[in-house]
Amino acid sequence: MSKLQNESHYDVIVIGGGPGGSSAATFLADYGKSVLLLERDKFPRYHIGESLLSGTLEIFRKLGVLEKLENTFVKKWGVEWVWGETRKKWTTYFKDAVSIPFDYGFQVERAEFDKILLDNAAEHGVRVQEQCKVVEGIFEGGRVVGVCYEDTQTLTQHKVYARWVIDASGQGGALTAKLRQRTWDPVLKNMAIWSYWRGAKRGPGIDQGNTFLPTFADGWWWFIPQRNEITSIGAVIDRANYDRMREMGPEAFYQSAIERTPEMAERLVDAKRIDDIHILRDWSYEYDQFYGEGYVAVGDAACFIDPLFSTGVHLALLAGYMSSLAINTILDKPETSADSVLRFYEKQYKRDYRRYRDQVYFLYAGQAASKEDFFWKARNVFDNPDLDPRRSFISLIAGSFEHRGWYHRCLKRMGTPKPLERIVNDHSDSEQFNMNPEYFAGRLARPQAWQLVEDFAIDGNHLISAQSILTPDGNDFPLTPLVQEIAANLENTASAADLVNRIAASGRFSKGEVHGAISDSLAHGVLTLA
Repeated sequence: MSKLQNESHYDVIVIGGGPGGSSAATFLADYGKSVLLLERDKFPRYHIGESLLSGTLEIFRKLGVLEKLENTFVKKWGVEWVWGETRKKWTTYFKDAVSIPFDYGFQVERAEFDKILLDNAAEHGVRVQEQCKVVEGIFEGGRVVGVCYEDTQTLTQHKVYARWVIDASGQGGALTAKLRQRTWDPVLKNMAIWSYWRGAKRGPGIDQGNTFLPTFADGWWWFIPQRNEITSIGAVIDRANYDRMREMGPEAFYQSAIERTPEMAERLVDAKRIDDIHILRDWSYEYDQFYGEGYVAVGDAACFIDPLFSTGVHLALLAGYMSSLAINTILDKPETSADSVLRFYEKQYKRDYRRYRDQVYFLYAGQAASKEDFFWKARNVFDNPDLDPRRSFISLIAGSFEHRGWYHRCLKRMGTPKPLERIVNDHSDSEQFNMNPEYFAGRLARPQAWQLVEDFAIDGNHLISAQSILTPDGNDFPLTPLVQEIAANLENTASAADLVNRIAASGRFSKGEVHGAISDSLAHGVLTLA
């Protein structure tokens, strides 16, 4: 019989110790908040989702774990594809992405990786309690004010209260599954079947750690190199092929799929499988809302997308960071509308989720297309039509944040390294513009459909009120002081080059910064050529 224990009170309770939950908890503790994290399992525990994007490393730096990850896991510098109209392999390297200070990612074993993040949360002052299963939320007047959980070791039940609760409990959705409506993606209803091998053949030199993604008749493969000569090798298949797998048996289907993929079979000639076959339903979904009265959803408790681009951990960490800013703002600045802050959080989160989903749609549908088709589609998804299509594709799969207005406008406030500031603020430098001089000889104008909307920006550990420009195609663009300066001087200049010189002469902004802002504004439809 469970026995109810004494009550405790915190600023924030986090349900779930995976990447999203541990990162949100760590940031909030760093902001001075009292945080309780409840994790159902005992870490380390096994989890799939082992390939991390290079764009995520900036979050690791902020969490203080980057150096440990550097010294622990395999680095990946790119992705090798056998995808499209031919069986010819093509490779994309993260060094070609825009606005990312790191040109590599990590291939991790999630058991150890997740434990590093969870231990880091405890080191930052989070009260971490493992083997504690949340049974239900506690409500007052329709608002979540705490949770009831069971300590699975002592079989005692506890009530704990908080000003806010973060549901980072994974696909089970401790709160969201009961309080929100989940919509399953009608297209991405797949299954994953995988195992682990020792001695699989890897690429030479810098390509040793690359992810390898070949297609076959029934789906696509992942090949993720890990430490100690171990490789994670799995296939993603649709529901129809899952039924066939059940008829054949997992072992026979898995081996048959390898034999029907020559590029994978060749890599496994001298390798040995060292684990059982694992199977997991891999259906994509999103909840109708990522927050409610007293709680915020993070990671798979909010949405889940097909693993083709390895976006699970990436989106969870971004959501962990964004949710910490949102909650910290609500707690510290009661004059700020909590609903407005949370709508902003959800808008940014859903935008990233849907960008990746749309590109995954295209890749699944485009196995008979060329890689150039994938690149052009990515440029549209990436919301930067002035960017080279190939770089758009690489930037998307690398997790670049160049398209994220909320992040882009506030990098200096985040203590960003100088090389990254240069990449973001000055990535369109004078030399680059010499290759595209036509619009610098022309006069710039503001479209009639230009509208200002209330928005938010990052200021240290909080979100602050800001304005964005709503473009004719429905995207928003940050109204930074530099963009305001450009808009104010449009009528007084004969050309874009004249505008650059006039603003730079004030000393507030460099020519490179003005060049970059004009380029971004043109690319996103904020400015046009008169």
